[in-house]
Parts: sequence; C-alpha cells; structure tokens
Amino acid sequence: PNLAATARALLVEPDNLLLNLRFFALFASAAFNLLLIYLVVVRTGPVRRASGLLPRLCGFAGTFLGVGILQLKPVTLSLSWQATAAALIFVGALGSAIVLARLGKAFSIMPEARKLVTSGPYAYARHPLYAVEFITLAGTAIQFAQPWAALLALGVVVLQIARTIFEERVLTAAYPEYESYRQRVKRFGLI
Repeated sequence: PNLAATARALLVEPDNLLLNLRFFALFASAAFNLLLIYLVVVRTGPVRRASGLLPRLCGFAGTFLGVGILQLKPVTLSLSWQATAAALIFVGALGSAIVLARLGKAFSIMPEARKLVTSGPYAYARHPLYAVEFITLAGTAIQFAQPWAALLALGVVVLQIARTIFEERVLTAAYPEYESYRQRVKRFGLI
C-alpha cells in the first residue's frame, strides 16, 4: 500500500526528490522480501534441522516480523533523513543480494543445515546475511520513524541473534568442520 501510494504521488510530482527517495527505499525493501520468497521456493532440502518450537519461531518471526514495518504509515522526513534511509536500504539490499548469490539454494528460513558455505562473504562473517539485513532494517526503521518501527526492528534483531545460536548448533552437528570455522570467523564480521 505505501509503495503504490508513493508511486501514485510520483506521477503527480515526478521531480520531487523526497518522493523519489521514499519510492526507492520502499521498492528496495519490497524487492528484498520478494527475493526471500523466491529462495524459499527454489532451495534444496535440509541435511539437518533444529528440533523444538523455539528455533522455528525465531526463524519465522525473525524473517517476517520486519515486514510489519512496511505496513506502518510512512512519515515525512527531512531530505537528509530520507537520503540516509534510502542509502542504508540500498547498501543493505545490495549486500543481501551479494550474500544470497553466494548462499543460493542453501538459503533457509528455519535453523537448518543445507550446505556449509564458508567462502565469499562467509569468509568474513558467519552470518553476513543477518549483518546486512540489520543495515536494511535500520534504513527501513528510519523511513517510518515512529516507535512501532523501532520496536519491530529491535524485535527482529533479537530474534535473528537467537536464530544464529540455533543455526550454529545445527551446523556444528551436521558439519564437524564448522567448529573450527566458528572459532576463526566472527558472528557478524566486526563483532
């Protein structure tokens, strides 16, 4: 709804830089979510899965809770804040595309082992997709600049961190070499 409304507004004011930045940010967020849906459809079967309800809840809610931000009413931001939001969303979306290109059909919503990937972005971070998703999430929260956006974003971060713990248990059980990888590569790259 926000993307369509912004597109309609652009038809009336095509030279409005603020509207163009808002449209770009909303479009990038929507495109990323569509990419996730596509990868769910084409992925390979898991080698091992986390057991229990909590890992599944963290995986599902951590993936889709952020979509709730897109349902909030966008606020009118200053040009500098709109540009900041658009830049963060662009950097995060581009980073996500790079990581997902390397991860490919090993992508998973739930904590599951499909294939051990340790090269490309995974040579620098055990969970690079979440790291760049956090960048996108920050831009999206700025885009909507309201308490609910911040709470939803914080919820996603907490759930994704919990999800990494469950994923690492599954990966360690499925691939014994994961333990040495875990020892030498940081969780999110810098931390």
